[in-house]
Amino acid sequence: MRIPAPIILDLTAAALPEQIAALPPAGVYALHAAERPPYLSWSSSLRRRLARLLVSSHVGADSAITRLRRNLTSVDCWATGSRLETLLLLYELSKLHFPDEYLNRLRLRMPWFIGLTHNDAFPRLRVMNRIPRQDVPMFGPFARRDLAQAYEQEMLSLLQIRRCTDVLAPHADHPGCIYGEMNQCLRPCQCAVTAEEYGTESDRVADFLSTNGKSTVTALSAARDRACEDTDFEQAAQLHKRLERVNAAASARPEVVTEIHHFDGVALTRASEERQFRLWPMVQGLWQECVTLDFSAEESRPKSLDHELRERLSQSLSAPRTTGPRVEELAIFSRWYFSTWRDGEWFPFRTLADLNYRRLVRQISSMLKADTARTA
Repeated sequence: MRIPAPIILDLTAAALPEQIAALPPAGVYALHAAERPPYLSWSSSLRRRLARLLVSSHVGADSAITRLRRNLTSVDCWATGSRLETLLLLYELSKLHFPDEYLNRLRLRMPWFIGLTHNDAFPRLRVMNRIPRQDVPMFGPFARRDLAQAYEQEMLSLLQIRRCTDVLAPHADHPGCIYGEMNQCLRPCQCAVTAEEYGTESDRVADFLSTNGKSTVTALSAARDRACEDTDFEQAAQLHKRLERVNAAASARPEVVTEIHHFDGVALTRASEERQFRLWPMVQGLWQECVTLDFSAEESRPKSLDHELRERLSQSLSAPRTTGPRVEELAIFSRWYFSTWRDGEWFPFRTLADLNYRRLVRQISSMLKADTARTA
């Protein structure tokens, strides 16, 4: 996002308390001191926080707050209406002022991803919290490593791809491993299969990742139904058990997880002003410029909300940004989406035409009603 123009407080003015009282309820602030980088933070009670730091008389003569006031040269403020907007603004400000340490200052933890190894004759699943430089399919974000590993283990229990992390040099005398002995691996290390035969199994894993098992469920369901029609109930029961295992594996993956280079959606949050909302599009795992919806005017709107949303989003995403630190921006998404304090809704889409505009309109209408009831 672009950093908006700040609200600058005049620290030498007699009306400083009035300036603070006129600030928005919540937002980000930067305390500037001579010859030092700014101190960046945020508060959900911005007026109270800055009043305590800048004008409160209940401080000692040699307290930390008093020393802070002596050293301050200026204070900048930015209004924010949601925690997502606060995160994105702090991220941009931190990158600007602390280009070498902004991740540590934000304590931004990278999310976790799962994918098949590339440039490997015998691919295996790999869980990591970075994105390879090569443009290879990676699926995420997972909130925690253990969740990604749980999904990995569920897939490995269904498919016979290798679990070892060695660079394989297959030969007939290779000692193998316990998974090969239990028929849970095709044993490419012992030349039990060719690279082409192993590739077929890795293609099944790639297909399972891309559809989260839906293609496998479709095939198993059709086979089970055929077995029932042929009165082969024993075969039908075995297929049904396998179908249950596939569904259990699919349920271990959060609904939001998808291939990160096609991670598209829109976050809906409140804006800092009453009866205003923001749409935060994300395309290919990268945040785009927000779209502001203003309902503060009482007159009727010239277009239906559905039509307006389609038009505004289509215009906003006509030339989306496709390069940037994707893993960091997905980390911001993960911190917001998987948090207990998430203050908005996420609407995924494959193309803008697939976006659930009806649900989006309903959610905006519900938030508008809540605002009206609160101010009534």
